[in-house]
Amino acid sequence: MELVPPTPVSQSSDEDEVASSGTDTEVDDIPGLDDIKSSLDQALSQLKTFGSFATSGRISGDISTGLSIPGIGRVAFPLIEYQAKQLVQACHQAPFGKGNQTIVDQDIRNTWELNPDQFELLNPTWPAIIDALTKTISKELGCAPEVSVKANLYKLLLYEEGAFFKPHKDTEKEPGMFATLVVCLPSEFEGGAVVTKHCGRTKVFECNSSFHHSY
Repeated sequence: MELVPPTPVSQSSDEDEVASSGTDTEVDDIPGLDDIKSSLDQALSQLKTFGSFATSGRISGDISTGLSIPGIGRVAFPLIEYQAKQLVQACHQAPFGKGNQTIVDQDIRNTWELNPDQFELLNPTWPAIIDALTKTISKELGCAPEVSVKANLYKLLLYEEGAFFKPHKDTEKEPGMFATLVVCLPSEFEGGAVVTKHCGRTKVFECNSSFHHSY
């Protein structure tokens, strides 16, 4: 899922910025620019922020997605082996974005996926569960209380034994997207930790729970 604000934030392109400057002066030739950069870096380093670049936890309560797939029917959780094999047959190889291209390369990303029109989440309370979870995550990420954030369903992923996705940065799937929400459905497995990195910091999240939904 993608986390996006309700109203996309408009951004000017580099061309807009150059055109509005009204000058041919190179940016690096501006007198005192190094001092300005240094002062700005110092000011930004002293900002006190709340929240983290990544977060995780369990989704409390006895909940169910009501996941249903044509040709398979309702999927049981914790996921059982024979239905996992059925899922593989229904899925296609997951691609990834590289510049303006969408590529399938199992040396970079080796996992299966379904598009939103290939499955249903039949539990009528699931949208409310995700809305509540999104509010919790927004707070944990340090979003201002007055900022309304929504999660949009994107894909269903299935990782088999040995599956992986090499280090990458998620591409923006729609205007205003600033984060990716991964909901891990109950399944018994070992390994598969999610490693996130930002500005020299690293967080590792374990999500191998047989009886709990997590994010």
